[in-house]
Amino acid sequence: YLSMSMGITLYPKDSDEVTDLIMNADLAMYTVKETGKNNYAFYSNEMKTKIREKSRIERRLRRAIEKDDFKLVYQPQVSAIDGTVCGYEALLRLKDGSSSPGEFIPVAEDTGLIIDIGRWVTYEVIRQLSIWKNEGMNMKTIAINFSAKQLNDGNYVEFLSNLLRQYDVASNLIEIEITETILLGEKIETIETLKNIKNLGISLSLDDFGRGYSSINYLTYLPLDKIKLDKSLSDKFLYEDIDVINNIISLAHSLGFIVVAEGVETEEQFVKICSTECNIIQGFYLSKPIENYQVVDINDGVYNLCFEKNKLQ
Repeated sequence: YLSMSMGITLYPKDSDEVTDLIMNADLAMYTVKETGKNNYAFYSNEMKTKIREKSRIERRLRRAIEKDDFKLVYQPQVSAIDGTVCGYEALLRLKDGSSSPGEFIPVAEDTGLIIDIGRWVTYEVIRQLSIWKNEGMNMKTIAINFSAKQLNDGNYVEFLSNLLRQYDVASNLIEIEITETILLGEKIETIETLKNIKNLGISLSLDDFGRGYSSINYLTYLPLDKIKLDKSLSDKFLYEDIDVINNIISLAHSLGFIVVAEGVETEEQFVKICSTECNIIQGFYLSKPIENYQVVDINDGVYNLCFEKNKLQ
């Protein structure tokens, strides 16, 4: 059985130059491949606009790597039991805000730049933890997002281990967040990498659980400590059937996992998630991501979850 991906361009509507027509058809063909293959697509100007934007973002990322134009912000993760800040998620930003993470992370993954960027994030988190430690701050866990493409970074575990030793930072202060897309490739090598990270004393969490193709099977063989319920899962079942959320949380607890509800943005979501057995809450309702100097101000603070529902501005 044969299948094909076909890109089509029209003469003279799209162009009257042979080289342009070939380029247009090629661009349309790759658009088909990116959206599932075995189909056809007609060239449109939007395709060229998209590729130009991707090129612009790629150039900006390369410049950011060279000029140290990235920064990290930290979103608090709050205990649903007593309201204390129990950790943070480190989130990557461009200093000039020219592109959002939703725009530049996919480009970084497609171009392979995520390898260098992922190392920068790891370095910066560990360096910042060292600074806070030397300042005598009450230390909290920092979560780092780990892309599936970073599995191509064969020396990442060694790099991570050396940084922890160099800056004298305890490994239990680091958490690595993975998504289920990390399991779409070679599972044996993937599990081995995750086990090596775990052996350093670093905790692992499964991010975006419930998005798309979640499988309970993942929970039985991944060396996880925590799962994070995807915002889409909470948005749907918190209102339609909260028992579904409760059952997922109960299952996770029975497997020994801590459960985080992320993307909590409204008071109604907050009240509903507080009625479950969820362990940790994260989202804009409690706090937007904050700068590193703001972490010191709130690190020992307490959110009165049931009554005052404090919000950080």
